[in-house]
Amino acid sequence: MGKMLKIKQIYINAGNSRITAGYFRGKRFIYLGRWKSCTAELKKIELNKFGCEKIIMASVVPEISKLLKKKFPEKVFEVKNKDVPVLNLYKNKELAGVDRLLACFGALRKYKKNCVVVDLGTATTLNLITKRGEFKGGIIAPGAGFFSNYLFEKTARLPRIALYGVKRALGKSTEECIRAGIYFGNIEMIGGLIRRIKKEAGESVLTVATGGWGTVFAGAIKEIDKYDPELIFYGMKELLGHEKNL
Repeated sequence: MGKMLKIKQIYINAGNSRITAGYFRGKRFIYLGRWKSCTAELKKIELNKFGCEKIIMASVVPEISKLLKKKFPEKVFEVKNKDVPVLNLYKNKELAGVDRLLACFGALRKYKKNCVVVDLGTATTLNLITKRGEFKGGIIAPGAGFFSNYLFEKTARLPRIALYGVKRALGKSTEECIRAGIYFGNIEMIGGLIRRIKKEAGESVLTVATGGWGTVFAGAIKEIDKYDPELIFYGMKELLGHEKNL
């Protein structure tokens, strides 16, 4: 029988749609699982078998945070936005999402440049972090999945579609028309927003995309320089090394 895998630290990102867990093996992030962000899914998350000493969690869903801490008592450290060592220039600092701050901190530590961090998730967020560690705020827009769901839910005859990359803007069926509209609409929206942020920044910036929809959009948006799907986990890892008391 094989030896049980022992993991010292496990990282959890609890987003609006998905809970993702994994760990670092050297510089490489290894996924342990993905689950829907709902209470019914929590029973499927079994991490104690790995013998981990600490679970570092970032969450934007308070109910999920509460239940995960109850499920793994004494092991979970929940990262709050005040824990992220950036200069938060938000008007109300408590309202800057911890996921946004961690992704920006990860980009800062990894690339050491002014960065626009584009998180392509349930929401699409674009945030500016300077090489001096200033979180200058950003933009929140509906995510790609929102448009498809909204059309399906708010119209009588439009279908829900699977979203993937397409080559032509002119669709020849209702499904193709919706898919092209969402796909090219997001490309134009995100590219335009990146250009606007760069103009306001007044400095050269690196644009780094992250988030699940990056597999569909990052390569199609010329304004995006890199796709780094584990950026938030890298931010948590760097935070763990930065703060000795975690």
